[in-house]
Amino acid sequence: MTLNVFNNTANTDLVITIIIIIGIIVLLLVIAFAMLFPIFKKKYMYRNFKMVYYRKIYSIAEKNDYLLLNNIILKNKDIKIAEIDHILFAKKYIYVIKDRFYRGAISGNKDDNVWLFFNNRNEKTEMHNPMQNNVKRIEKLCSLTGLQKDFFISIVVVNNDCVIKNAKELNSKRSFIVSSKKLPKLIKSIEKRNLKDIDQRQLEDAVRDIYRLYGRGNESEDE
Repeated sequence: MTLNVFNNTANTDLVITIIIIIGIIVLLLVIAFAMLFPIFKKKYMYRNFKMVYYRKIYSIAEKNDYLLLNNIILKNKDIKIAEIDHILFAKKYIYVIKDRFYRGAISGNKDDNVWLFFNNRNEKTEMHNPMQNNVKRIEKLCSLTGLQKDFFISIVVVNNDCVIKNAKELNSKRSFIVSSKKLPKLIKSIEKRNLKDIDQRQLEDAVRDIYRLYGRGNESEDE
């Protein structure tokens, strides 16, 4: 009888010990996952940011019944003059969207040709002004197609953890830089402006002509 009680107690202690060990292992795994997940997420975003942005912009187009073209290569006499990542044809405006991924912070004024990029080690390098470059893409598109510049809005979309210094001072009525998560809200607010919708037939003709002349499937190059 005493032996049975001893064996039962020993078995109970063993079970409790195993449960405690398993609990500690699970807790350590959870902590490790919580610490490593942001790192893996950043690496995934860096390698796949174009696909992530495409899904975001596509969802905006699908939800609002907008038209969307991607990877448009503008050429003049077979010479490439610009690449446009996305053209979103909405009700009020046509949005020319450039997607960028910056692992750090960016700083500059909207009229500066050169901005500064600060990496995670706070090392500083110069970079072209992405907002200015995107406005130039619109100008080239208008020049080639004959479309009015008033139809267009320029948007540079960046990763959510990119720090944009003096962001509010950069944006204007027709040119914006915005994080990916704020892009749907930005377009929604712009589309609420008190303007007449673009003529749908004219819009469809523009989409058809741009795609026929400059569409290039899924290939992508950075300018």
